[in-house]
Amino acid sequence: MNAHQRSAQVRAWPLLSAALLLASCGGNGGGSGTVVTPAPTPTPAPTATPTPAGPEAGAIVSISDAAALEIRSAGSNALLTIEGASQTAGARIARTDSGSGTAAVRWHALPMGNNRYNIESLLTHQVMGIEAASTAEGALAVQWADNGTDDHLWSFYRLSNGNYLIRNVNSGLYLQVGAGGAITQGARATSGQEWAITVTGDRAYPEPAVLAGAGIDVHDPDLLQDASGTIWLYGTHNTLARSTDGALFLAETRPIISPDFSWWASKNTTWQGRTDIWAPSILHANGTYYLYYSIPIYNTPSQAGTNNGAQALIALATSTSPNGPWTDAGTIIESCGNMPGCTTTFNAIDPAPFIGADGRWWMAFGSWEDGIHVLELDPATGLRLQSNSALPVIAFRGAGQEGPFVLPRVVNGQQWYYYFGSNNPCCSASSTYRVVVGRSASPTGPFLDRGGIDLRDGGGTILLGTHGYVVGPGGQSVREIGGQLKLVYHFYDSRANGAPKLGLNTIAFDAEGWPYLQ
Repeated sequence: MNAHQRSAQVRAWPLLSAALLLASCGGNGGGSGTVVTPAPTPTPAPTATPTPAGPEAGAIVSISDAAALEIRSAGSNALLTIEGASQTAGARIARTDSGSGTAAVRWHALPMGNNRYNIESLLTHQVMGIEAASTAEGALAVQWADNGTDDHLWSFYRLSNGNYLIRNVNSGLYLQVGAGGAITQGARATSGQEWAITVTGDRAYPEPAVLAGAGIDVHDPDLLQDASGTIWLYGTHNTLARSTDGALFLAETRPIISPDFSWWASKNTTWQGRTDIWAPSILHANGTYYLYYSIPIYNTPSQAGTNNGAQALIALATSTSPNGPWTDAGTIIESCGNMPGCTTTFNAIDPAPFIGADGRWWMAFGSWEDGIHVLELDPATGLRLQSNSALPVIAFRGAGQEGPFVLPRVVNGQQWYYYFGSNNPCCSASSTYRVVVGRSASPTGPFLDRGGIDLRDGGGTILLGTHGYVVGPGGQSVREIGGQLKLVYHFYDSRANGAPKLGLNTIAFDAEGWPYLQ
């Protein structure tokens, strides 16, 4: 969760009155009072040729985000796919006459608001765009990481015959079958631009597990299963719950940390009291539970819940029990945001501790600002290892990313560090949050996505996005529960007026070592 949520600017444009519109309509000069005498032998006026109306523009519509889509050229009946089934970023969008029912020709419309969508390939989990973000006619359609640019936004227009136009928001041009059968963009034309869209009976992603109990109303969840089998749930706003079966989560009557630590009084006094901890993340090692948490810092009550210039801190509490009582271990790192004389460029929020393959301790953190960082921790204390003050950036996306989590894991005989992050703004019933993934052979990167793009350059392969009632999934962690690896996240449930809920899906890995959901 971002310590300073960015609110969309909404402009209210004045409406022209009907009278003004009518007054602006041009006449033919009649009513001037001038009498024109015709010539003795007038030449008959030529018959007026009506101005062609041009091809139909269609009406902008919404498209199902719950199901996988198949998109066919209405002219040739060929299906849209990725050329050569390539996973590489920049591969061309192409046509095929076969493959219906397979991921190779399946797409997912990810809503981005105002009837605009990312069009995600369910084969590669990259999104459709135009090569080099070109606005020129004839530019090729390609796949790329969701880097948040308008080039990756599309709108659908339904025609009277039931077909669709697919228009690129950046260029204003239409997806089309161009010269030589290439998939390009072009100005509205009479052929090659109509698409038949089939909403299949298959969901774009597997549904989350069916869960119950007051404890599932949570943001930024993290789970831990203790030696007795009890599952503990930690979340933003000092939320604590437990489950004995992994399906019913009962909220605890007390918060995670209680009573307050004395130093909190000088850091967070103006909103939600002094117990408003965010994005807690748990690490169990050496018989000790290490609870890393964030506190957004507000200088005045008016700053509560607003952009406060990334003024926040990450701190640590320890216990011999997963539900406390907790001993204060102090702060890890702090960002001063827009305070006078501030020199920090990061946002000290969303901690994610992990232990590397060689036993060294690390913590990823950050939200928006200058990206996601990683720092080294001291295994003896759990605090920052002062002998290593480096804060390398491992992910950056201009359109926003937060909620990092790093999973060290050997997959197919290879040691990887899998990075999971949440793209776009969170925290509303229309959230465009989604979970993306990359991986590295080192805890400090570089992390690349499946298409080969560095996460520092806006890369990230989509793992989970909005589908049906599951809106804006993100704020994720990854934990082993009951012998299975689980993606743990929150989403906004459209069946419950957009209330935040706990989501759980099982993670598996494909032959290339990339995670997917079951």
